[in-house]
Amino acid sequence: MTTLIIDGLNRDVLKKRSIVTLKWEDDPEKRLGLVVPFDCPLDTLRAEAEKAVRVLAKELESATIQGP
Repeated sequence: MTTLIIDGLNRDVLKKRSIVTLKWEDDPEKRLGLVVPFDCPLDTLRAEAEKAVRVLAKELESATIQGP
């Protein structure tokens, strides 16, 4: 089982969105940034981050990769 740690939350006021930064517990060099609701309070950040990870995982199931 992989554990991701919330490492930061950045708000982009011009685009009215927030980005949560996650890092892998066993490999801190591995990071992921995902959009969460702009007005996301800190007490719901974990749930919003989990939701964003699940959406990404589902999207990646059918993703294709194009190469040069």
